[in-house]
Amino acid sequence: MNLRYLALLFFSFAIFSCSSDDDKEEKHDPVAQALIDDELLVDFLQSHYLTEDKEIDTILNDEIPLYSQVEIEDIELDDIDYKLYYYTDFEGVGKSPSRNDSVQVVYRGFTLDSVKFDQSLSYTSSRSWFHLPSVIQGWRYGITHYKEGVKVIYPDESFGYNDTGDGIIFIPSGLAYGDIGTATIPPNAPLYFFIGLGAVLVADADNDLVINNIEDIDGDGDVNNDDTDDDQIPDYLDTDDDNDGVLTKNEDANGDGDPTNDDTDNDGIPDYLDEDS
Repeated sequence: MNLRYLALLFFSFAIFSCSSDDDKEEKHDPVAQALIDDELLVDFLQSHYLTEDKEIDTILNDEIPLYSQVEIEDIELDDIDYKLYYYTDFEGVGKSPSRNDSVQVVYRGFTLDSVKFDQSLSYTSSRSWFHLPSVIQGWRYGITHYKEGVKVIYPDESFGYNDTGDGIIFIPSGLAYGDIGTATIPPNAPLYFFIGLGAVLVADADNDLVINNIEDIDGDGDVNNDDTDDDQIPDYLDTDDDNDGVLTKNEDANGDGDPTNDDTDNDGIPDYLDEDS
């Protein structure tokens, strides 16, 4: 275990998690925490390497540090700058997901002291589905750097995937569970996940014939902040996007299975978003 990392981690937890709830809320500075997280992640990546078995271990004999093998995505979220690091063992062969799709994956999740806090039921087959708008931001951004594999049906009618997108995502706490943490994850804890991306489903969460990505009205890549009728239900979960009493899927006037190209009153607003149509 890396002593320098432990010192940094202890410093982070001591500052942000040892006071009362009120003091914690007052003292938590997400901008400062993003900088602390990045220092922790960089130190971890510089002091650890990937073994031949594709596991992470501490550098003892001049092994190649992970830091020289990862790529970086700069992310601005809520006016805070984050760095997400990701390693690609194999990119995959199919389509990549958007942040608004659903994915079938195998995964293992660890804190930076290499304590495993979660994993899919089986790490040999992709059987965990995640709807990306509902998961932590680090997953939403990180998983888009991989592609799905090829589904294989076995003689016993079970299935798996070949040529999956495989890698590791290293996530700052601000893109994970923040200063709250969970029952198994401390507050302000950067995390890393081994992932294997089996399949991608272009999602239509509310089954209204409009896929999630099209329900991203403002085009910022996040469907959670689009609510046309201001009913506190994001459009991608709202079966009546304009709150006119007609279900979105029933506003397909021309019957082609696509409500987005129907504009009965020719006002430039599709019927499913137009309460006056």
